[in-house]
Amino acid sequence: MRPDGPEVLNGIKQIIFNILLPELQTEQARAQAMYSTLLLDHVIARWEIEGGTLLEERAELRALLTQALTVFGTDERVRAALDGSLSPATSPRALDAENERMRSLVPALARELPHTGSEEVLELDGAIRAYIRNQHRRDQQIVQVGGLAW
Repeated sequence: MRPDGPEVLNGIKQIIFNILLPELQTEQARAQAMYSTLLLDHVIARWEIEGGTLLEERAELRALLTQALTVFGTDERVRAALDGSLSPATSPRALDAENERMRSLVPALARELPHTGSEEVLELDGAIRAYIRNQHRRDQQIVQVGGLAW
């Protein structure tokens, strides 16, 4: 059997509890070891949800940027970010990097929205606001997993 990431991290946690912690001489050292196990709990819990939240964000960003093309026309920044997100991400880190490229355009798009009041502009404004709300929810979800909230 090949252990996955959470199983490896749980194994490290057990080593801390069963071998390292009993050998530590000072209260400060024991407290740091216990805090390390809390960090491991956070990483284990985050491992389970991070992929889904990254994929959810990617889909929302792609829809938002596609919608932005209807308002801004052929904006090269938007087109390049969309084209870069077409390839399948090979890891959570790669997916996060792709999302960051798209995510970084959202504030600029919000600032550059034309003040025409057209239906397309109002819809894009609503989509930007919805993305920001959803991103705040995703960020809270990531930092409040496990036994530790940042």
